[in-house]
Amino acid sequence: MATIKSGIPGLDTLFEPNEFPKGRQILVTGPPGSGKTVFGLQFLLNGALHYGEPGIFISFDDLPRHIRADMFSFGWNIQQLEEFNPPLITLVDGFSARVGLTTDEKYTIRANVDSLLLVLTEILEDTGATRVCIDSLSTLSTIIKDPAQVRKEILTMGAILGEQGCTTLLTAETLAMGVEEYSSQGLIRLSYDELSTGEFRRAILVQKMRGFAHEFSWKEFRITADGIKIFPDRTIGRGQFK
Repeated sequence: MATIKSGIPGLDTLFEPNEFPKGRQILVTGPPGSGKTVFGLQFLLNGALHYGEPGIFISFDDLPRHIRADMFSFGWNIQQLEEFNPPLITLVDGFSARVGLTTDEKYTIRANVDSLLLVLTEILEDTGATRVCIDSLSTLSTIIKDPAQVRKEILTMGAILGEQGCTTLLTAETLAMGVEEYSSQGLIRLSYDELSTGEFRRAILVQKMRGFAHEFSWKEFRITADGIKIFPDRTIGRGQFK
């Protein structure tokens, strides 16, 4: 099986042979505030900066300018990477059209799969991107009312991106429309729980990854000043995370 380096500290050691699956479509689920957007952008940025893999980030849940500002708090200058020729990171605005706002972003889409695939195809041709993050599938799913149609469209998108050699992360709220059932080759869950002290502890679980042996227990992670850091040697007690 083909593999890559994710660039997220501790993540690759959850898989055998200590590398992240390449060319797969992977669902990343979790409640609000669990770190899904940070996870996706960190995956893209490390690919672009350290492994020569340009990335595409499609935002349905927030304005690109907000994402640039939020990620700058980690020292991640997305705008600088967008200015390369071709860009190392491309942000796509799927938020403005959905809520009726105007935008001056270069790439903008409506919240539907046809528009998404057209723009993705154009950017892939222009940039040679091999990492994609769509944030979030939950929002896209609410536009398409028929769950069977949602599943068909997501599988189609996964097949197209897979043929292009892309590794794709799809974020989603936990249990949103049963997306766990129609996600493609992998599922990674992020969660958090309150301790008796009032503090919160975060955890990550690789629930499935077709064709890859992997750890199957909740592992602690933190969102630090430098982004997400996973601690593979810190297993969270059974039943603490749902």
